[in-house]
Amino acid sequence: MSNSDSFYPTTRSLPSGGVFSEGHKKYFIGFCAFWLFIAFLEFGQDYISSVLQDSAFRAGESLSYKLFWPLFIPFFMLLDYGISKTEALKSRVFVATGIIFQIVLVTIAHLLVFSVFLFGVSILIHDNPMTLLYILFEKLSTRLYIALSVYTALSALTVFVKRRRDQGQKESQFQPQTITIKNGRTNLVVDVNDIKWIRSDGAYLDIITDSQKHVVLDSLKNIIQSLPDHFKRIHKSTIVNTHRIEELQSRGNGDYDVILDDENQVRLSRNYADALRGNLL
Repeated sequence: MSNSDSFYPTTRSLPSGGVFSEGHKKYFIGFCAFWLFIAFLEFGQDYISSVLQDSAFRAGESLSYKLFWPLFIPFFMLLDYGISKTEALKSRVFVATGIIFQIVLVTIAHLLVFSVFLFGVSILIHDNPMTLLYILFEKLSTRLYIALSVYTALSALTVFVKRRRDQGQKESQFQPQTITIKNGRTNLVVDVNDIKWIRSDGAYLDIITDSQKHVVLDSLKNIIQSLPDHFKRIHKSTIVNTHRIEELQSRGNGDYDVILDDENQVRLSRNYADALRGNLL
């Protein structure tokens, strides 16, 4: 992270597909890298096998057969989108049937595209190329169970992630939007969105809002349990509303200065950096 990193708080939820999102591009990159790595391993295996057997190694032909693995990337994206639409159905029977149908359809399409590609390569490099029908049946007999197993596992992952997302959204709807501050004989209801940060001062807390400072007898450990998830403890004496953060400025030692939207700043201790990791760091 640079010494001055701007942060504009936004709600980053998973898309309808349930696996990849703008806020989680690293997952998509990792997904692509995984299948390319599998293809590379199989390519290396072909090379090692040719060396051990003292046979000719045709790199182009070997690579063409490895296309089977990267094809999981576009076809799973299609399957992910299709499942998200199917999940909108109210009947669980229709949802299960629709997902199974899409898994089979995508698996067959994957193997068909793969076979057509191999057929084209065969025409280019062989005097007596294999027929498309022969290649298709050969791939159905040797790769069908692999593709079917992978798409089934990925579909289960998609459904799991989407349901976790929906559950998280439902839980967030029930998070407190106000907090009651007791000061002596007075109970004051404060909108949590007006709170910028909370600072510990001995046995008391300073609750800093847009309009004033409230002093209450309480502890950070106790009060954070009454606040929504976007309130994070960033120092042994400070809780901050992450929706009010504009910028982080590194101190070079693992600590940061947190610049709020009113240009005030509070300290982020490296001991509490994990609270913001993945969102701001």
